[in-house]
Amino acid sequence: MAANRQWILRKRPEGPVKDGDLELVEKPIPTLKAGEVLIKTTHISIDPTHRIWMSDAPQYMPCVEIGDVMRAVSSGVVEESKFDGLSKGDVVGGFGGCQDYFVADGSATNKLDPSIPVPDQMGPFSMLIGITAFYGTMKICKVKAGETMVVSGAAGAVGSLVGQLAKMQGARVIGTVGSQEKAEWITKELGFDGVINYKTDDIAAKLKELAPDGVDCMFDNTAGPVLEETLLQMNNFGRIALCGLINQYNVDKVGVKNYDMILMRRLAVQGFICTDQLEHMGEMLAMVKAGVAEDKIKYKLDVQKGLENYPKVVNMLFTGENAGKLMIEV
Repeated sequence: MAANRQWILRKRPEGPVKDGDLELVEKPIPTLKAGEVLIKTTHISIDPTHRIWMSDAPQYMPCVEIGDVMRAVSSGVVEESKFDGLSKGDVVGGFGGCQDYFVADGSATNKLDPSIPVPDQMGPFSMLIGITAFYGTMKICKVKAGETMVVSGAAGAVGSLVGQLAKMQGARVIGTVGSQEKAEWITKELGFDGVINYKTDDIAAKLKELAPDGVDCMFDNTAGPVLEETLLQMNNFGRIALCGLINQYNVDKVGVKNYDMILMRRLAVQGFICTDQLEHMGEMLAMVKAGVAEDKIKYKLDVQKGLENYPKVVNMLFTGENAGKLMIEV
């Protein structure tokens, strides 16, 4: 059996991930204990939260310690099993990390739906993307027909699904993106009602043009200038689902401008993490599967090749190079 390649965190990155922050090493593949399974990784989900996990800042999970395998959600095929509920050849998912093989507790390993291709299960049907988009849109924003919703990071895997779920409820949806190509995709293909290019547009003026009656809810993936301007244009009793802070992951943290508008407009702002909402998996899958079947939900998968390219691929999230749900095919 081949050795197990692993990406080890060696330093806390400052800014984008650089040479020396991680090291690719080879280790023996561990033997199994009773109740465990050995899984050969096929795909690794690449998500903005990787950059959080690399830091030692306070966060929603323990940080990855220096010298540990880099954390990641992954999927793979069972190579060997000492757990009665799983057999060799089963396709499973879990927190497998950035490595060729991982050993998992069989009772905590999620067997994947064989009717859905594995890469797609890292997209809109997944915990990371599907539940995140569903919960923020349907349970926090509680978007209704006729309301106006702003989605930051709207061309990303989560943001693009959020916008389409909101459209399915009859809302008017405005997305923010960083390129003309992405602007055309979310409006012409996904059905967003309006788009703001935060790199070239005057965010304040464009938002007033697209939402003359104000904004009722926001799904925020980025923080930064888009959030700050939207706060000024929120309607009374608006709702904000705070999902991500990608604008701040590679820079020193700064305070939020216009924070006072939360009080002035009596806004409800809730941060959330998908792993807290697993009870909604069935409800999310039913809605997303129906949307895909009815051609109301479209999505892109950005599948990069090679475990060895992990540092370069994770940086794609912060340069805007990725197109759709980013992952590595090992």
